[in-house]
Amino acid sequence: MKKPRKRWTVDLGEALTKIVVGVLDESGMVQIKDFRIEKTPDQIWSEADPEKKLRVGRFLRKLLKGYRRKDEVMLLVNHKEMMVATFTFPMMTLPEVEDAIYWQMQLLTSENLELWRIDFVAREQTQWYECLGMDEKKLEVLGVGVEKARLIWYSRVFKKSGCDLQAVVPQMYTFACLMNQEMEQPTLMIEMGKNCTRFFYYCGGSLIDNHRLELEKDWDGETYLQQIIKTAEQIFMSPLRSGKVEKNGNIYLMGGESLHAGVLEYLTKGMNKEIWPIYSLLDEQEELIFFRQMSRAELCLIAPCVCGLIKWAQIDRTGGSYEA
Repeated sequence: MKKPRKRWTVDLGEALTKIVVGVLDESGMVQIKDFRIEKTPDQIWSEADPEKKLRVGRFLRKLLKGYRRKDEVMLLVNHKEMMVATFTFPMMTLPEVEDAIYWQMQLLTSENLELWRIDFVAREQTQWYECLGMDEKKLEVLGVGVEKARLIWYSRVFKKSGCDLQAVVPQMYTFACLMNQEMEQPTLMIEMGKNCTRFFYYCGGSLIDNHRLELEKDWDGETYLQQIIKTAEQIFMSPLRSGKVEKNGNIYLMGGESLHAGVLEYLTKGMNKEIWPIYSLLDEQEELIFFRQMSRAELCLIAPCVCGLIKWAQIDRTGGSYEA
């Protein structure tokens, strides 16, 4: 029997690099075969230093041990230079959406967009206006921009490690695989990293808003947590959303900094709302099989990579493909 090809998902975090290896079996189950977690070298993406590229290649080569040419590799990206924005458009054709996205993304930067790779995902949404007795269709669009030079850098660095990238995917796009897209359930994902905390607000499986909170040098641990609480409350209480969102919305916590003792309890008490660790969502995935019992800390750290594999499998089933 022909063995299924391995899929590798790589998350190059500021503090830790995580890699998860999995396969999609004939029954459609995602089997996790292995994972690696290593400290990320300082200033790993210094394009100006040729020697740095060689060191990064050696670092990745060690983590990608066991890679074969038929295997596929996905890199998850979520750096602060990446442009991410959400838009609502009236129904229009694909060329019209492309033009609208290009124009909207140009407003976010003074740079020449010819130097950027712009991608988007769009979902049709029907809104019912009870007072008018009618409904209206619209497009909810997530636009993402990454500098082409950075994408070329990624590709070259992985080649130095002995493998080719099949896909470079925004991290926040993969988290939607954990949500029921048929339900208009608002969900806030809070990812606590080494130098910043990221907030991803979804509704019905679509990213609606995203924020980034940088860690200030003079903040102590409690001040940092208080700022996280303040930002989360501002997201939920936005005047653009209905008042019931705060009551019915779910909050999930992930990232290495969330593993410190007392963090989950402090945020839960401060927001006066139940907050769930990200691994609780992974536990609900019946199509997911791990090669051994995983600790909660391990699941928390590798969650983005696991989501990447699940999303990859979902696209396979629908006949689509990721492109680097």
